Amino acid sequence: MKHTMIAFAGKGGAGKTTLAAMCLRRLISSGVRPVLAVDADPNATLGLTIGAEVGDTIADLRDRMGEAAQEVSAIPKDRLMDQWLGEVLVEEDGFDLLTMGRPEGPKCYCYVNGLLRRYLDLLRRNYACILVDCEAGMEYLSRLVIDDVQTLVLVAEPTLIGMTTIKRIAGLADSLHVKVHQRVLVINKAGQYGPLPEEVLHAAKAASLDFAAGVLEVPFDAALAASCAAGEPVVADSGTLAGPAVEKLAELAAGVTASTA
Repeated sequence: MKHTMIAFAGKGGAGKTTLAAMCLRRLISSGVRPVLAVDADPNATLGLTIGAEVGDTIADLRDRMGEAAQEVSAIPKDRLMDQWLGEVLVEEDGFDLLTMGRPEGPKCYCYVNGLLRRYLDLLRRNYACILVDCEAGMEYLSRLVIDDVQTLVLVAEPTLIGMTTIKRIAGLADSLHVKVHQRVLVINKAGQYGPLPEEVLHAAKAASLDFAAGVLEVPFDAALAASCAAGEPVVADSGTLAGPAVEKLAELAAGVTASTA
């Protein structure tokens, strides 16, 4: 099965994970399924945001496999990895969730990462769409999962600092060995501090020259913020105010999916 990959990136607090969860729900409700959701942020909150119960992570399996690699066993290591990875894949209605966990520690994980790359390359072929919630830097994903991204969604707060951060993340993405077909700049929580300052508008306009898919403003949604703060999971109709803008984002992603399916 051919698939598309959508990656969300942005600094902590920008609402990246909430937007990724909302986009996931809307993709599923529009008929784009099955979706593989990958939580690649070390904070690992995508599962909580969409109401999925997460047990072990890829990081946990990496440690287990690192120990197993030092032992003599009748079971081949690649079969062990297949078995263990099947256990950490959380199956939900319309999507599966894979949580990466913390980055590598001081040990050498070259052999284990090779097994992971092989498995994930095989796994992602079974999905119509792969949605990845990245850490701001994205280096972890460039080493393990991401190599060809159809849509890179960069999420910024409606501040000049937010726009500056996004510019830096975009520059970092350019330095990685990742092919990106289109970028979407999302100014999240628009209106939270009143009308966008001229400096932010100017920075967004300048940045839009590098974002062929344009700039999308998602209005601040107090009810959505309150529900997230209370730990309520994102569902299909979450975000009365933010929903229409997220719907546009999902339509853009679904359009890419349809063209590659």
